Amino acid sequence: MMLSIHRVQKSFGGLQALSGVSISIKGGEFVGLIGPNGSGKTTLLNCISGLYTPDSGTIRFGDQIISKLKPYQIYHLGIGRTFQISKVFNRLTVMDNLMIPALTEGRMSRKEMEKRSHSILEKLRLLAHSDSLAENLSGGQKKLLEVGMIMMTDPVFLLLDEPFGGVHPELKNQLEDYLCELHSTGKTIILVSHEMPSVLRICRRLVVLDRGWLVTDGTPDSVCSDERVIQAYLGGNHET
Repeated sequence: MMLSIHRVQKSFGGLQALSGVSISIKGGEFVGLIGPNGSGKTTLLNCISGLYTPDSGTIRFGDQIISKLKPYQIYHLGIGRTFQISKVFNRLTVMDNLMIPALTEGRMSRKEMEKRSHSILEKLRLLAHSDSLAENLSGGQKKLLEVGMIMMTDPVFLLLDEPFGGVHPELKNQLEDYLCELHSTGKTIILVSHEMPSVLRICRRLVVLDRGWLVTDGTPDSVCSDERVIQAYLGGNHET
């Protein structure tokens, strides 16, 4: 398994955000992580990426336990992360935003960085905006740019938190196509999203959380017909 999450718990005061969640993900999978608001999806991504340390349980990336590593250490292992609110540098150009992750790595020459950033912007259809300040992009374009930024360092595992939120349908289609292209090259992806049409179109497996509990895990068809999922989304009684 590329990623193994074993009985992870996380609480904030009296709120139990994750209650013994266990999930295993193989290399090359495209997994949709879904559930109602407050179900623990972002908390789980934060635990995987090192922003939070689990109260108990373990997270392994390959053979290495990463549960207590710092975010930068996890990043250097090849795990890239986007956020619900785009974290781009508004006062820098689109091209400069792409350069920053590569500069922090220090592995590419200036020429290599320019070539890679040009290629990424072309695929995201942002090349015409390369010299524009990021603050002049639309919300959807900023989402595209953020995905491009994490791809500058060519991570093997992507954690995407609501990449389609507030994105214009045309840009959403572009982003869906780009994520499918990344998956076809062997990238492993966990996608958190409330945009169910997008999730069902591009994800091969769905994992459902509700109030910190793992509800079910399976193919999109089996998950969508699961009564527990229907109850969770419609606000029915939760059964552990």
